[in-house]
Amino acid sequence: MAWLINIRWLAGVGVLGATWVADVLLRLTLPVVPLYLIGVAILLYNAIFRFILNRLLRAEPRDLRPFDFLTKTQIGFDWLAMTALIHFSGGLESPAIFYFFFHNIIAAILLSRRATYFYAAMAALLVAAVGSLEYAGILPHLYVLGNDAAALYRNPFFVIGVVFFFVTTMFVSAYLASTLNARLRKREAQVVTLSQNLLNALTRLQTLYDVAEAVNSTLELEQVLDRLVSRTASALGVRACSIRLLDEAGARLYVAATYGLSGAYVKKGDLMLEQNPLAREVLSGKTITVADVSTDTRLQYPTAAVAEGIRSMLSAPLQGKKGSLGLIRAYSTAVNHFTSEDADFLTAIAREGSIAIENAMAFRALGQVDEMKSKFVLTVTHELRSPVSVVRSLLRTMMAGYVGAMTDAQRDIVTRVLHRTDFLQTLIDDLLDLAAGKSELAVREERVLVRLDEAVERVVKRFEVPAQEKQIRLEWLCARGDGPTTISATNESVDRILNNLVSNAIKYTPAGGCVSVALRASGNVARLEVSDTGIGIPEDALPHLFEEFYRAPNAKAQVKEGTGLGLAITRDLITRYGGQITVQSKVGRGTTFAITFPIVAELSA
Repeated sequence: MAWLINIRWLAGVGVLGATWVADVLLRLTLPVVPLYLIGVAILLYNAIFRFILNRLLRAEPRDLRPFDFLTKTQIGFDWLAMTALIHFSGGLESPAIFYFFFHNIIAAILLSRRATYFYAAMAALLVAAVGSLEYAGILPHLYVLGNDAAALYRNPFFVIGVVFFFVTTMFVSAYLASTLNARLRKREAQVVTLSQNLLNALTRLQTLYDVAEAVNSTLELEQVLDRLVSRTASALGVRACSIRLLDEAGARLYVAATYGLSGAYVKKGDLMLEQNPLAREVLSGKTITVADVSTDTRLQYPTAAVAEGIRSMLSAPLQGKKGSLGLIRAYSTAVNHFTSEDADFLTAIAREGSIAIENAMAFRALGQVDEMKSKFVLTVTHELRSPVSVVRSLLRTMMAGYVGAMTDAQRDIVTRVLHRTDFLQTLIDDLLDLAAGKSELAVREERVLVRLDEAVERVVKRFEVPAQEKQIRLEWLCARGDGPTTISATNESVDRILNNLVSNAIKYTPAGGCVSVALRASGNVARLEVSDTGIGIPEDALPHLFEEFYRAPNAKAQVKEGTGLGLAITRDLITRYGGQITVQSKVGRGTTFAITFPIVAELSA
């Protein structure tokens, strides 16, 4: 509409300029005063229209009806101005008569087809009225290009011919312009609809990707289910969503996760397959839409659904590799809410969600198996500890001579058996520690504030004599900073960590070497380094170093006996207390284990 007002400024100035040229330069006989007044009038009412348009644009909320009325009013004023301009510039002989066609096209663009034909009829009536009134002598005829000798305005054939061709041309142009405009608007609407559909498809594809990324970012089943229902409800633009999983007996569907549902509705009961035909259909692999909950007889709890405000449902099956896992269901508060596109979209989400649910279930099953394994190892090794301790005690009694003197051959055999039982005792202790760390005992342990500097100092003093016997220099450096380095752990676990690292360093360092233990505090982190100049670790062995029962080849060659559990236990303990362990090593040059622990000033309640 603003461009129509801008064009009218040019029209008003054009009338004034054309009048001046015809009067001053061409010396034509014209009624210049009326023509100047027409130009001024066009500029004046155009200024009024601009003022009204600015007021409408600033109005809130914006209503389109005043804009439509303003457009029609402008065209009406233009029709009157054009009629006056035609009369004062020669009537039916005026060249300005053709300007009506411009407004006819503008009306077809801005207004409806009906309004376009109405304005075409009005223009025809106005032009016909001017011609008729001048022919009858009621309006004076003003000559512009001719004189009274021509008198075309009094020729009935001329008047009828001009009016006929003007009227037909006006209606033909109105038909062509409105038809083309209607087609363009239809195509524009189609393009807008297609763009909206493409945008919706893109949004759903992005949502499907987000759902896949969200549910696959964790292997915890509860988190997978919670993310799946919340993202699905958001993607479909509905109030609620739920996931029900099939029980082991395959007889009922229990609630595994919900979003947007009340506690009362969730607690209404499980879906019993015998009583729920809809659930059976979904589990068979179909995506089912319930258009109206109140009239569908396949539901088990229709009354509860209506009381919850649910009016329609969409259910899709969760299919696993070995059969049905359950179903995912979306809830809407409107009847006939879900479309076929919604059904396809929920089916796609269900497929992606089924994979994530199966992965989470497998992860949970592995965790349960691992827990059972740990409990089994804990039980068996605990039962073995007592008889092995008795055997060791009896062997030591024999070695001490309390059961009589032994021959050299007997003493050698008992010594070997005692050595093996000592190793068996070490293996049992390691297995107990490893199993305890992966069982409920680790969760129930009572942590305390452990001063890491004091613990390191105790372990270093413990190994001073073994280091001297191997002619190894044992160094100890502690840079505490502003205060003691305290961590949340147990004294026994910290002692086990330090004992394993320092004993390994001394064990695999040859005579004349050096083992150093350094403790530093930086900010809220304590860093402990145990370095040696020993045999080192091969590069291909480093990735397996913390695996259970693994020993590096060069370590096996130097020390035949070893459980291969020490570093695995050490890493588990460090991880349990929020720490991290890394290793750097070169064969023949030594190894450095670096441990970091978060410094804790006080235990949380």
